[in-house]
Amino acid sequence: MRPRVWFLSAVVIALAACGESPPAEPAAPRPTVFDPLTSTIDRAEGVQQTVDDQAAEQRKRIEEAER
Repeated sequence: MRPRVWFLSAVVIALAACGESPPAEPAAPRPTVFDPLTSTIDRAEGVQQTVDDQAAEQRKRIEEAER
């Protein structure tokens, strides 16, 4: 009976060791050939947002002037 207890204990310990470990911090993204393109897209989106904000402000001023 004693060897059976040792065997079951070893199996339980082995299964516990195979458990899921806590997630590590994500690694920083590696540079790719597409980085210059994505940074250009990000800049373009920023410029578009600025233009949209200015257009909305101008529309608002025009509507106030018409009143």
